[in-house]
Order: sequence, then structure tokens, then C-alpha cells
Amino acid sequence: MKRLRSAITVLSLFITAAVVPMTFTSCERSGDNKPVQKVSRRVQDKEAYALGEQHARELLRHVANEDSVQEGLLDIRSRMSNIESSISRQSAVDYERGFTDYVRKNCDSLARIIF
Repeated sequence: MKRLRSAITVLSLFITAAVVPMTFTSCERSGDNKPVQKVSRRVQDKEAYALGEQHARELLRHVANEDSVQEGLLDIRSRMSNIESSISRQSAVDYERGFTDYVRKNCDSLARIIF
């Protein structure tokens, strides 16, 4: 259990370090003068939010298996990065919000460890 906590703590710090700058940044300017893309605190991409919830639900099915949880958290981070690069920053934030909201509502003990 200690190994799980330490691994999840490291992963949550990694996720936080990657997500916090996205959350506090209100706009993004790309090098080729694309329009500014705002990141709202409200959920704008409901499909991304629902996908985050679905992936959280899948992760919680394997919460007893430490390796599965570790792999699942890495997969979530990878998906967030992929969504941001292929769709938009707002969609990635909404995906992450769906994931974290679902975990907080349905697995309080895991939420306290990773968030």
C-alpha cells in the first residue's frame, strides 16, 4: 500500500505540474497566428468531460490492483496531452475535470491520495 501511495503521489504531482499551468493560463497563442483559445472554468466540451468520467469509471474497476492504477493514471495523462494537441486545450481541461470529478464522487480514498 505504501508503494501505491508513493507512486500515485508522484504521478499526481506530475499531472498537477502539467495541468496547473493549463488551468491558470487564460489564453494560448500559437506560432502561426491562430486565434486565441480561451480556457474556461465551465465545462464547454461535454463529450470530453463524459469521456473523462468514462475513463475514471474504468480505472476505478481496477482500484485494488496497484499496477493497473499506475498504468491507468499514466494513460489518463497521455490522453489529456493527446486531446490538447489534437483538439484543444479547453477539451483537455474538460476531460481532466470529468475524470477528477468522477473519482472524487466515487472513490473518496483514492481522490485523497492522488489530488
